[in-house]
Amino acid sequence: MPKIAVAQFSGSINWEDNIAAVSRLAAAAAEAGVNILGFHELASTVYMPYVENPELFKLAEPDNGPSVDAASNIARQNELVMVYPFYERDGDRLYNSAMVFGPRGERLMKYRKTSVPASRLLPDASERYFFSPGDLGFPVVETPFGVRVGMIICYDRNLPEPARCVAMNGADVMFVPVATVKLVRPWWELLLRARAVENVMYVAAPSRIGEDRGGAPGVHYFGESLIVAPTGEVIAHASDQREDLVAAELDLDLLRRQRKTWLFFEDRRPELYGSLEDPDKLPRFGRGPAQRG
Repeated sequence: MPKIAVAQFSGSINWEDNIAAVSRLAAAAAEAGVNILGFHELASTVYMPYVENPELFKLAEPDNGPSVDAASNIARQNELVMVYPFYERDGDRLYNSAMVFGPRGERLMKYRKTSVPASRLLPDASERYFFSPGDLGFPVVETPFGVRVGMIICYDRNLPEPARCVAMNGADVMFVPVATVKLVRPWWELLLRARAVENVMYVAAPSRIGEDRGGAPGVHYFGESLIVAPTGEVIAHASDQREDLVAAELDLDLLRRQRKTWLFFEDRRPELYGSLEDPDKLPRFGRGPAQRG
């Protein structure tokens, strides 16, 4: 059975420090027989949307930048399919992105975070200051290990539609790189298990841990990276205290059985869902104060 893993570490404002952690954890994954490995959101740098400081834009790099090229080499050296999230610059736009590399270091897929939140949960900044909304859709790629991989990033998981699109595009496993804090801990596991069950696929969520060196002072990320089976069972759970790597085998026979038993896609009624396609239509309780223009 193919084996996947999720890795978490404390970030640094220096990309070389982060690549050293990626290299260390990738080597450990390869030694453990892992085929597909994922890292947390913005693994190339710190999570920066705490202060609206334009100097932080300098942390972004093109998709052939130094940390991305280094990650490609790490995937090749360890013969892994590897999900590597990074802060991307493309012309005058900045994205919260992730690259999927193949075991020869080749680029299989790129995803850009689609749901960049308007909510201003942080007092002095918002993600929209740092990231443009993704424009690449929800690609899914066939890996050499017989597993189709798709992806969403962090806040995307709070909306059911992105994960549903990944599933509709044929993913067997959806990676969800995350950097999050205690505010959302009550529904951290809940949402990931729901996305796995309702879309009948594995969900693998690598989650940043600890405090970023050179990042926002006093901000602690709780880790607890997870892998969830399509039954909703958590089959791997990382520490909430330290750098960690956890792995699980993908039972593709179980996946096929679940898909034959639970026909959620066949039971949809898309002819009744038209209101979901109207970008200006909101629930009857209206707009929250964070979204008022």
